[in-house]
Amino acid sequence: MSRIFGVLAISLAFGAFLAWPFFAWPVRPGWIGAAVLLLVAVGVRRHWDARGRVAGDDPGARERQSWHAVAALGVLSGHLIAALAQQVDLHVGRGNTLALDNWTLLAAAALGWLIVRAPRMVKDERDREIAARGAHVGHATLTGLLVVLLLTLGFAPPPVVDQLQPFVLGNVLVVLILLAALAKHATQLVGYWAARPGDDLNG
Repeated sequence: MSRIFGVLAISLAFGAFLAWPFFAWPVRPGWIGAAVLLLVAVGVRRHWDARGRVAGDDPGARERQSWHAVAALGVLSGHLIAALAQQVDLHVGRGNTLALDNWTLLAAAALGWLIVRAPRMVKDERDREIAARGAHVGHATLTGLLVVLLLTLGFAPPPVVDQLQPFVLGNVLVVLILLAALAKHATQLVGYWAARPGDDLNG
């Protein structure tokens, strides 16, 4: 199980690292992040394919989907959260590349899924129950985060509320959706881990 939360933590931290101006990048950080996402996708696909040929216990189609979602959405979430924390204009062409970088990471995430997905999206007997559990946790997470946002809008000091202009608020809502999706897929991975015989989570 530690592998699940390790991947989640590393993905969030990597996305935030790409967004924060620690130093001058030689190229746009989005391109660096996209290259890393795609290289990891290729490496993971080769690893899973090798496991399938040797031991026959590579992750199923839905489990692969959740692994990819945790890694890719973690990077996107970390990047967008760090960008919003800097309180800069995230419109394209406004003196920074944060918006373009986030779109670049999104494109890389989509290409990464084409790389790691199983040849056939076949369900097994565990998928329905695990998906239902994940959807429940994702819904509860989104509801809780929306309640926090509503309380912030209703009771936070005016200087805080004034910063939540429509464009910023829209991006905040995107973050909440991403975090809910992360909770959903992380819960599903825990479900696959619990359903797998033995103590180690393969994949």
